[in-house]
Amino acid sequence: MVDEVKKLNRNLLLVKVDFQKAYDSVYWICLDDVMSKMSFPNLWRKWMKECVTTATAAVLINGSPTEEFTLARGLRQGDPLSFLVYFGGGGFHVMMESMVTNNLFHSYKVG
Repeated sequence: MVDEVKKLNRNLLLVKVDFQKAYDSVYWICLDDVMSKMSFPNLWRKWMKECVTTATAAVLINGSPTEEFTLARGLRQGDPLSFLVYFGGGGFHVMMESMVTNNLFHSYKVG
């Protein structure tokens, strides 16, 4: 796709999302906003928020755990709630669609 755009002498903004790192950078407030816009019930959103905001962790230093600390963002890979990271991706998709609709960006069709 990049080669084709270069040959046509066009501009291109290419976004690659690395979902492995996305787990570590999920902002819970943003996640709640996306779920709200997707019409998830308030009670369900409250349960999800409670599950992610009360999580604690500790770090092993020379085989000994540190004191537990509360997490500020992110989801643990393999956690049953890790599917929530895809809602953040959905929010990003909606934002990009809105930018195309408002002529801030133009989509590029492949194939």
